[in-house]
Amino acid sequence: MLCDPYAVHFLSSSILRILTHCVSNETLPRDNTIIILLLRMLNLGLSSWHMINEQEFREPKLEVGIVTKFLPALMSLMVDDQVRQLNAKLPPDERESALTIIEHSGPAPDAYQSYIMDSSVACVLAMSYTLHIAKQRDKVGLMRVLGALASGHEDRAFDDPFLHTLIAYLVAMADDFANESFCTVVFDEFFLTAFASKENIARHLLKLVWYIHPKLPPHRLATLVKVVQPASNAPPETCELFAKFIKQMEELRSATDTPEDLSKQDESPLLTV
Repeated sequence: MLCDPYAVHFLSSSILRILTHCVSNETLPRDNTIIILLLRMLNLGLSSWHMINEQEFREPKLEVGIVTKFLPALMSLMVDDQVRQLNAKLPPDERESALTIIEHSGPAPDAYQSYIMDSSVACVLAMSYTLHIAKQRDKVGLMRVLGALASGHEDRAFDDPFLHTLIAYLVAMADDFANESFCTVVFDEFFLTAFASKENIARHLLKLVWYIHPKLPPHRLATLVKVVQPASNAPPETCELFAKFIKQMEELRSATDTPEDLSKQDESPLLTV
């Protein structure tokens, strides 16, 4: 039961909600017995197939560092999110805004990134937190944590269920893709890191580009079109989808041609040759 994806989602989202409560009440996660229980259940669910294959029916030990190092690092990111949200509601102040950006928008803590690489529990919690940030359309928060998932434990962040949900939230953030730094994190630091080794990424990336391409910088769009172009041995469905995408881009490009542009084309000296 605990290995069911719905159970894993319930456990991870429940842990995040309790961590939010701990942040509000300024308490440590190691003092919360419910968090410890949920972590043990999540660890058991993620290890269940290994237990069955190895016929070792003992509860796997939960690493102490998850509670004492990773969760506090995750809570620090949550605090930073709240500080940025509060600062956005205050009257404009260039100095305070600059301090907020410097102190609460930097790279994720080292403990956060290292445990994502080595622990399935930490990786799943980081994935749930990333989806939560994306759902809130927090561009700064998402840029801090998305790249870390590229080196997550057993490439869990590139599984279809996670990518499907992530793409849905990224489509809602289409306007942010006009920012090159945001494109760098989403494409260069996440999707393209495993593009060659994961066949499913091409399909998800094509779907994302389909919806956001009007907002992308021209050079970035040209690069992504080359990246998502199917290989000769690609499934027919992927080739058909790519052809529809190219057709849609051409229709959009022709629709945006202004009468002034058309008149300039008519005056071209090449037409008289």
